[in-house]
Amino acid sequence: MSKRFIGIDLEGKDVRVAILTATPGKIDVELDKRSYDTPQAAAEAIKEMLGGKISLGDRLVTALPCRVGLFRRLRFPFRERNKIEAALPLELKSQLPISLEEHSISFLPPRAREDDYEVDAVVVNKREVEELLTYFPDPEQNPRRIDLFPFALLPILSETDGILVYCRRLEVVVALIYDGIIRDYRLLPGTSELSEEEVFDFIANQVSQLENTIACEDLPLWITGAGVTEELLVILYQTNRTILIPAEGVFGEEVSFEMAPAALLALTEMREAKKTGQLNFRQGEFSARGQLEIFRTKLVAVALLFFLVAMGGALTMHLGYLQKTREEKNLKQQMISVFREAMPANTTIVDVPLQIESQLIDLQTQVQLFGLGGHGAATVLQSLSSGIDRDLRVDLQEFNYNNDEVRLSGNADSFESVNHIAEKLRQNYLFSNVEIVDAKLATDNSQVDFELQLKFKGGKIDD
Repeated sequence: MSKRFIGIDLEGKDVRVAILTATPGKIDVELDKRSYDTPQAAAEAIKEMLGGKISLGDRLVTALPCRVGLFRRLRFPFRERNKIEAALPLELKSQLPISLEEHSISFLPPRAREDDYEVDAVVVNKREVEELLTYFPDPEQNPRRIDLFPFALLPILSETDGILVYCRRLEVVVALIYDGIIRDYRLLPGTSELSEEEVFDFIANQVSQLENTIACEDLPLWITGAGVTEELLVILYQTNRTILIPAEGVFGEEVSFEMAPAALLALTEMREAKKTGQLNFRQGEFSARGQLEIFRTKLVAVALLFFLVAMGGALTMHLGYLQKTREEKNLKQQMISVFREAMPANTTIVDVPLQIESQLIDLQTQVQLFGLGGHGAATVLQSLSSGIDRDLRVDLQEFNYNNDEVRLSGNADSFESVNHIAEKLRQNYLFSNVEIVDAKLATDNSQVDFELQLKFKGGKIDD
C-alpha cells in the first residue's frame, strides 16, 4: 500500500482534508470537505474521508490558527538543541506575561548569525492542543504533528521572497517571507463581520509596513485561504501586484483557495525529510504514542502468557524425563536380573546388551559346527562315515570344514580305494563336486596318501 500524506485544516464548523499519494512521475491528490456540529461529528467526518481507517504508514498533520500562538525571536550563544530547550523557558518567561507551565513551547532550528544563533520560538496554550485533539478519531496516534499557521506553510514558500496573505474566515494573516524565514507577520482576528474592502485595507496597510522594514517594494503576494472571495481577489488583482498561488507547480489549478492550506500541509509533510525542521506541539504529555506504547499492556499480557506456557511445557518435559529415567532404571535392573539367571557364571557386568550379544555370537559359532536345520560339520562327518565302505582300509588324518567346502586328507591301501571313496561321495546329496586334489604313494610304498576337495551344493552349506 502506498504511503499517504494527509493534511487536515479545521476552521469553524468545516473540516478540510487533502490526501497526497506519491506515484511514479506525479502526485495523486484527493480533496474533501465536510461540516460538523460537535468534535465527535468532526472525528467521524475525518474517518469517513480517510476511507474508514488510518494505516501505520499514513502521515497526518494539522495546524493551529495563528491567533492562539505567541511568537518571539531569541538569540543564544550556542546552537545545541538540548541547551536551547533548557534556556528557552527562562528567556521566554522574562518576555511574556503568561505562565509557561500552562503552555507548550516549540521552536525552529537555530540560524547562525555573526556572533550568536537566532531561534524562532512559539508558545501555545496547552488547552488549545488538548481541544484540537478531540476532533480526531485516533488522538493517541494521529495527527503525528501539530504546526501553527503561518509557520506551517513556510517550507513551501521559503525559496522565494514575498508576502503571504492567508485569509481565514475568522482571521487574516499577512506574513513577510524573506531570506527563507518569516521575518514578521501581522494578524487581524475576528474578520467574519468585516467587508472585503475592510479586509483589503488591512492587507494593503500591513503589506506596506512589512515592505518598509526591509526597504523593498512590490513583493509578490501568495494568496490562500477559505476567506478569499471573488470580490477580494478582484481588488487584489487591481493593485497590479504579482499574485502567486502556493505550490502551483505541484497542484496547478486543481486546488481551490479554500482547500489550499490542507493540501500545502500534506505537501509539507511529504517533503519533511528534505527540511531542517518544523514546529510541532505534539510533545510532552501530548506526544503521539506509537503502536508499541498503545499495545504495551496487551504485549505484557501476551508475554506473561507465553512465559507461563513455556514454563508449563518445560515442567511437563521435565516430569516426562523423570518418568523415562525411572522406566530406564527399572528396565536396566530387569536386564541385569535376566542376565544373571541366563549366565550365572559371568560375575562381571559391564554392558548387559553387548555382553548378551557377544555370548549369542559365540553360541551361534559353536552350534554351527553341529549344524542348524540338519546341516553342518557333524552332518558332513556322518555322511563321510556312511559313504565310505567299511571293507576299505582308510585312515583320515585331517578334516578342514568351512561354509563353501570340505577338505579331507588321509591314506588308503590303494589308488582304487581312493577312487572308490571319491565316487561314493559324489553320490551324496550334500556335495556338488568331489575332486581328488592329490594322490601319491607313501614313502614306504605300502599306502597311498590322498587329499579330497568336496564342494557343497550352491557354493555353501545352509546354516
